[in-house]
Amino acid sequence: MVKRILGIIIPLMVCATLVAQDYVMFNLTTLELREGQNAALQAGAKRHNAKYHDGTNGPKAYLWSVHTGPKAGQYVWGMGPIQFSHMDEDLSPDHIRDWDNNVAKYAKITENSFMIRDEALTYNPEGEVVGANSLVKRFKVKFGPGHMDAVKEAVGEITKVLEKTNAKFARRVYTSPLRDKYELMLVYPFDSWTTFEDGQGLTQGFWKSFEKINGKGSQKKLVGDVLEKHTHGITNEVMTMVK
Repeated sequence: MVKRILGIIIPLMVCATLVAQDYVMFNLTTLELREGQNAALQAGAKRHNAKYHDGTNGPKAYLWSVHTGPKAGQYVWGMGPIQFSHMDEDLSPDHIRDWDNNVAKYAKITENSFMIRDEALTYNPEGEVVGANSLVKRFKVKFGPGHMDAVKEAVGEITKVLEKTNAKFARRVYTSPLRDKYELMLVYPFDSWTTFEDGQGLTQGFWKSFEKINGKGSQKKLVGDVLEKHTHGITNEVMTMVK
């Protein structure tokens, strides 16, 4: 019973008045679709978000469809930007009932997490907070002293080149503040699927610029070797927003 209640309360954080924030954090809930309920879930989530998460009385919420990676065919319901203070508010019975009728009826929660944006590592030229479509790269960082710091340093080398070359695309970096998952997440928003024609999710010629700035072989030395040593690998997910 307790597990079921937590499964409802955690993803349905309160709709309190959105105030100025010192950090950008999202609550991300993975939804595994119940068989044959694709259209019903999309319509139900849209109704629920319009009623309780429209950005007027509290943080906005979004629904993304996952197209690639281990979560392909599932959905991600995300709310934010939020603060932890939103967790201190009680949900109304109507709010919980609406979630049950419009979302939980059509999908089950398989994962829930909080991810905070690392501003020092994020490159965000347009100042955008939420992208309609995103390439999400998840690094499973090894547990223990030094691993996360090394991964952040490698990601920081990419950030430096993005800044020096005035790249036209954003790359946001997130980690879990609760350490419930030792993961570093890179989010690349995109407008068109043609973004992937160069195979990297970065603009064509980025790594050439990287080595021009840092020297021949620097991609492998400063990024590739570090990520191989300090992570258990990477997963790539392409997600598009359900509108």
